[in-house]
Amino acid sequence: MKKSIVFMLFLCVTMILTSSVTLAGPAAPLSKVNINAFTAENYKNQWQFTPNGYPKNMTGYSFSGPELYMNVVYTGIPSWNYTFIKINGTQYKHSQLFDQQFLITDSGGIIIGFEIIYKIPPTYLSGSNNITITSSGTNGGSGSDISTYIKFVK
Repeated sequence: MKKSIVFMLFLCVTMILTSSVTLAGPAAPLSKVNINAFTAENYKNQWQFTPNGYPKNMTGYSFSGPELYMNVVYTGIPSWNYTFIKINGTQYKHSQLFDQQFLITDSGGIIIGFEIIYKIPPTYLSGSNNITITSSGTNGGSGSDISTYIKFVK
């Protein structure tokens, strides 16, 4: 009797765990990459948003401090192994500049994207910079964005 109760309990737990795993759908394909904003110490780390359009020209700003921070929004699920940041022609992996990550979820709590903060050291920057982000999705799709004339004073 005791063995059958334990077996039934085990069976119920297994069914609950299995059913919750099967409810998860496939990862959303990557549909958009958006360089959203930049900040640095001279702006008291307040985000300076990029203009609409392509490329995102930042000539109205001049950043300075120990590093430049870049905010990028990914719509869909990117593959971090295939996400690259190109600064003035030199390509870096996502992991080389990654600083912080925030999940973007829908009303049901399903992850539909990411907001990533990248920290760029001054040694990677010149007086005027062009930054390009390219990424492929874990379940298909891809995206890219570019921001130009990002002034950085060392």
